[in-house]
Amino acid sequence: MALAKIRNFIDNSLKTVSTPLDRTVNLEPEIGIRIVHSPNDKGLHVTVLGARHLPQNFGFTRVNSYIVKVKLIPGKEKFETTTKNESWPQWNEEFIFPLRKETKQKFGKSKVIEEEINGSRFIVATLYAILEDKPLIATEKKDADKEKSLLAKGETPKKSGKRKEGQGGSSDNQESNTKNKLLGQFFGKGSDKPAESTVAEKRAYDKRRTVGATTIPLDPKNFPCKPPKSKHASDVSTGDMWKPLRPIASGISGAEERKENKKGQVELSLCLSKGEKDEESGGQLILSLHRLRCSLQTMHEHEGLKGQMYLKLSVVDNGRVTHFWKSDRFAPTVSMKFSPETARVVADNPYKGALNDVSFVVKFVSKNKMGKKSPVGHFVIGSDVGGTYGEQWKQALAKPGQQITKWQAFE
Repeated sequence: MALAKIRNFIDNSLKTVSTPLDRTVNLEPEIGIRIVHSPNDKGLHVTVLGARHLPQNFGFTRVNSYIVKVKLIPGKEKFETTTKNESWPQWNEEFIFPLRKETKQKFGKSKVIEEEINGSRFIVATLYAILEDKPLIATEKKDADKEKSLLAKGETPKKSGKRKEGQGGSSDNQESNTKNKLLGQFFGKGSDKPAESTVAEKRAYDKRRTVGATTIPLDPKNFPCKPPKSKHASDVSTGDMWKPLRPIASGISGAEERKENKKGQVELSLCLSKGEKDEESGGQLILSLHRLRCSLQTMHEHEGLKGQMYLKLSVVDNGRVTHFWKSDRFAPTVSMKFSPETARVVADNPYKGALNDVSFVVKFVSKNKMGKKSPVGHFVIGSDVGGTYGEQWKQALAKPGQQITKWQAFE
């Protein structure tokens, strides 16, 4: 009887307990945002409330902190929050985007134009995870242990000849420092500080990993309520919104055709240029790369390899590579943008029918610290290839001068 009463008490107590947040059932990463439009102030007030269900590690590397970048599109202004080292960070930081811009006219005059909000403008919030510092290399640990053991015995560590030369050059360093100080007095800054700041910024950006982004269109329908503490009666607000973080999409035609793939997918455009010299010539077939997209699971697997990634586009003619383009190596990421003007390969078509033996090969490769390459995925675009790869090829040949843009998945 006593056990039955305890069970009934536990069941009833569990039924009466309510979850603190309605969205805790959804375990996808989310970000909270509130947007207030003030027509009198001619500004857009964007408040980053917080985030939840964020990943705590990327591969074997733990996340140190999180940061959010907010941008108004179209527009050049962007803001970033402070860093928070919590899996459920709370910022409550407000950023103001002015809805006025100055346009310069002739004779030095400037005109102020007031911008309006509509469905063609967006607020994009991107959340980044900042990884922890990498551990020391084994050799550095050994050197540190040796120095500690020598200091414990009361001995001083031996210095090599190079170190002695460095000691002898300390006076030169002092002279250079004095010169830098004099330059700083005359020109306001020294010669080493900008280099050090750029290196520090590069290191900070190398530690960033994109968790995802959310896009909020500035449609008047999305501003249904008034803010609780409004300065003006005409202020409207979206209220507190919790939006899921998605991989960054491009918005180019054909983006709706992309499908989730374990190995990742790329956005490519294929265009057949018209021949200029001779009507019988078929021009050139140009393959351009726009974006790379990976899932969080794929990025975690790549992060565990402790290496870097790169993409390679190749032109294969009768089984021989005639031309290729290879990207710079980059850290694992869920989304990356490329310049189509430079990320491209061209297949010559001197006469009609010359492209029958030509194909494009797209490879996604991972390279670890030891220099070992491991292919992540690849696919071929050509005349004899089926599926979406062959469709893009046929559409490009059927419509000369028109770019056929599609998302293609790695196999």
